[in-house]
Amino acid sequence: MTRSAIAVAAYATLLALLLPEGGDCFAPPLVSSISRTTTSTSISTGAIIQANTSARTSNKKYLHMSNKSEIEGTDRVLSCLPYLIPLLDGERYGKYLFYLVPALGMADSILLGPFKAIYGLIPFAQFIAFIGLSVLSRNPDIPRPVRFNMQQALILDIALIVPSLFGQLPFPIPALLANSGSNCVYLAMVASVGYAVVSNLTGKVPDKIPIISEAAGSSVQ
Repeated sequence: MTRSAIAVAAYATLLALLLPEGGDCFAPPLVSSISRTTTSTSISTGAIIQANTSARTSNKKYLHMSNKSEIEGTDRVLSCLPYLIPLLDGERYGKYLFYLVPALGMADSILLGPFKAIYGLIPFAQFIAFIGLSVLSRNPDIPRPVRFNMQQALILDIALIVPSLFGQLPFPIPALLANSGSNCVYLAMVASVGYAVVSNLTGKVPDKIPIISEAAGSSVQ
């Protein structure tokens, strides 16, 4: 065997040892690179699609919520009715004002008289009305503005309980302070209800009552 034949055979043996079976040594890196590129492109595309979907969903949700800031049709009247509960329950705080201003007491009797009669005829009417509104305010089939007003009226009615707790203190409260406090509670209640009724009748959700509106909004989905 000549030297050139030996050299060729040695070179061929070396290539056989270095090259992987059945292919070119540069093929695996090329395939790996293509695979990594494809995977990276797929991930990037998926992220972009997901971001666009989230943006569209967020925009739809924002538009949906913004549309809920107006009350339409008969919902305006229905949104006002729940405030009869705090009006009836808070009337006791106005007794000193009614004494000082008889015309105010007469107006209260005319406006709320029929509802007081119904309250008196039905046993546990106050409790039934409270539970009924609480259940209805969680019914998603009812328009959100109506449910918001139900929940706000309930929270306003609950807030009226707090001042009455001062009457349970072990020491007497000066009459002037008690009368002034009672008048302030009644006027604040009437102002809140008046604002809510006017807002509802003009088609706007009454969500500007401090603390009360925020609590009602967080309770209604």
